[in-house]
Amino acid sequence: MRLDLLQRFSDLVGPPNAAVPLFDAAMLYSAALQDGDIWAEALQVRVELEQACAEACQGFEGSAAIVEGVLAFLRRHHFTGNVSHYEDPRNSLMDRVLERRLGLPITLSVLTMHLCERCGAELHGLSFPGHFLVGSDLEGEDPLIWDPFRGGRRLLLDELAALYTGVVGHHVEPHSAQLRAHLDPSPSRMILSRMIENLRRHFTLAGQRARVTDTLELLAVLHPDVPRIRELLAEAPKRHHLLN
Repeated sequence: MRLDLLQRFSDLVGPPNAAVPLFDAAMLYSAALQDGDIWAEALQVRVELEQACAEACQGFEGSAAIVEGVLAFLRRHHFTGNVSHYEDPRNSLMDRVLERRLGLPITLSVLTMHLCERCGAELHGLSFPGHFLVGSDLEGEDPLIWDPFRGGRRLLLDELAALYTGVVGHHVEPHSAQLRAHLDPSPSRMILSRMIENLRRHFTLAGQRARVTDTLELLAVLHPDVPRIRELLAEAPKRHHLLN
């Protein structure tokens, strides 16, 4: 991994308690893990999508209407979940998501959140067990939850309970505290960590040791106070001067 890109990532994410500009950080770690060899049209397409989405949602009132507008925009532009090749690492690299219009639940969610922000609506990422989602008005009796991976479909509480039941293996009630506990907004730093962890797992299974180390270095920048990351890096030392 190029040291200049690792340094730029470190500068962007800031200290451990700082909020992370999530989409920008995702674009930057994608560049870092590809040694700067990103899709040539990524930056231009990003700007075009931001502008076109803002125009498509102009005049929409209320966060829910804007979110629905953004999700409809992404459908029209053929962004969808990569069901056929879920483990393809390109699903976790944001420039390749823009290129192929395919991604994981978490990368499509981050893209949706970014476009909603550009259109004036706040959308939260939800680290739901087994499947990343987005939501708004989360403290209400009937929170608004969407699944960007499956066309931006809205999920009701009973559907969320069924999804959660399938993960934990026992019945979960739709209005239970157990389910509600997973409908809290996930901090941006933790979302970014989950994205990089997906790639670390892929590179580990593929036996790509250098890339595993690269992901650990990114995680160490994100979480300099987590000893376990440093322990794993010590087993395959490369560049530690940015982590001290």
